[in-house]
Amino acid sequence: MNTIITICTVLSMYMTSLENVNSEYFYNADIENGIVTTMYVYDNSSTGLTPKLSYDFKYDAEGRLIEKTTNRWDKWSQQYKPSSRLEMTYTDKGYEVAHSVWSKKGWKPTEIAFYQVENDQILSVNYLHPNHQGEFNSVEQLTVIDPIEGRLLAQVK
Repeated sequence: MNTIITICTVLSMYMTSLENVNSEYFYNADIENGIVTTMYVYDNSSTGLTPKLSYDFKYDAEGRLIEKTTNRWDKWSQQYKPSSRLEMTYTDKGYEVAHSVWSKKGWKPTEIAFYQVENDQILSVNYLHPNHQGEFNSVEQLTVIDPIEGRLLAQVK
């Protein structure tokens, strides 16, 4: 299965953002050995550049993105504070993306999406949300078949 986000994808995203000179945002990145480890976003205003966000990226040994943390600039403390996080886990059949938000108690999971390939042509996506007890339940399922080999393009359950 092809992975969606790799080291090259993140680097390409950063390089593309540099080309947009008319943007209201400016970007800078920490790059180590050709790998973007942190990307910074600044508001561009008449008074200059103001920090807005930073994104921290972590990769596995195969160059696949395994974690992306979004941090928001806190003007009172003059530092970045955690906001949200995506964690990717890869298997032979697909991958899982878990979304969490930061609270005073730490990371709070808000959604999990499972992407799984069946029979080399069918992609199933299962979205789970936590209930009041914190247990994850399926809230939506989507099935997509390769349009070249099959007829079903999407099915929502």
